[in-house]
Amino acid sequence: MKLNEEGYGKYLIYNSLTNGLGEIKKDLYEALVNEDFSYLTNCEELEHLIQGRFLYLNPVNELEIMEKSFTTTRYQKSTLHLTILPTFNCNFRCSYCYENLTEKTGNHSFTDQVQQDILSYIKSAMEATDLKHITVNWTGGEPLLEFKKVTRLMDQMNTMAAAKHIEIAHYMVSNGYLLTKSRAVILRDLGLKSIQITIDGNKVNHDKRRVLANQQGTFDQIIKNIRDSCDFVHINIRSNVDLNNVASMEDYMDYLGQQDFREKVNIYFSATTDYVAGGCSSSNSCFANQEFSGVILSLYEKALEKGLNISYYPQYVPVVCAAIADNSIVVQPDGWIQKCWNTVGNSNYAIGHISNGIYSNERTEKWLNYSPYKIEKCRSCSVLPLCGGGCAQQAFESIDKQPVCCEYKYNLGEMLKFNYHRLEV
Repeated sequence: MKLNEEGYGKYLIYNSLTNGLGEIKKDLYEALVNEDFSYLTNCEELEHLIQGRFLYLNPVNELEIMEKSFTTTRYQKSTLHLTILPTFNCNFRCSYCYENLTEKTGNHSFTDQVQQDILSYIKSAMEATDLKHITVNWTGGEPLLEFKKVTRLMDQMNTMAAAKHIEIAHYMVSNGYLLTKSRAVILRDLGLKSIQITIDGNKVNHDKRRVLANQQGTFDQIIKNIRDSCDFVHINIRSNVDLNNVASMEDYMDYLGQQDFREKVNIYFSATTDYVAGGCSSSNSCFANQEFSGVILSLYEKALEKGLNISYYPQYVPVVCAAIADNSIVVQPDGWIQKCWNTVGNSNYAIGHISNGIYSNERTEKWLNYSPYKIEKCRSCSVLPLCGGGCAQQAFESIDKQPVCCEYKYNLGEMLKFNYHRLEV
């Protein structure tokens, strides 16, 4: 792809499988486009092109390589992925929440029996397979509502893993309202690698969207908690973006840029998404993916200008969606097992119970049969290594049963130029 006119005839070359990005001159670009092999085999850049896997000396089917890696990764047994909801309860009443689990299920946190069943499930996995790693994602509901239960279970898991010389890593998704310095220290000592906290724009917009049950705003308390905790646990700030709050994002970034914790946290943006019917507070408030591809790039450009820590470069992951991986489950507080975070609380998607394992039936097979390599529009797409077929549950719920294309399909070229100029600076 050509850089702007100030690039003086320079071009970028990119491989979406390896994530290799390089700068080349016009004559090499034209030789590649025109398949001028006599030039290519004698050019001084040949060795670099081969090392970067932009060129192969012998025919290589990259699609076949990816599909084999996809299958191998999907059925691997060396890593167990657990997502655990210690409670359906939440102290927030966010306007766009697709879960609304407190309303759906009533007050429900996991019992001592469910906690014991989780430990038994892990023990069985340790004994039945050559397990080397365990990753645990704590979410909800709001997991910090059950801080004592969560930390006790983390400690028990860590003890079990250490006895078997198995690595274990914990992550958490929280609204951040109940995070304190002392809790951050405890979580750090128990092996929490990072915590994701959501802030949806400036104070005015955030406090319209992410409120307590009594409709009180939450912005100030979350900011205080981030400041108090960021020295002890890594914090990723997520900002959900839609038509209702996009205009406030620059003001919000100005505010973050003035905070003393600016360099200690990461920030990223995500579209408010209609995962299921009625998932967005209003379908009209959600960006279409193609439209959002331009919005998100603009947001990252502004974030970089304001000195915020960002990461906006794609990477190849053989299996993007944990729901379609064999050794990955989501455990509800009532013990029912799901494959996907987005279906929690929906009994129609349950695939088993933690007390007696996963059922081998069509519900389970539905997830394990989903493959982007069976979908023609994915197989022929140059960004398949980055997208991986997207969200399986969105595909299941869509009218045409097709996956929703990711933003890279629409903004890859501009995104790569953005990262190139970051490297220049």
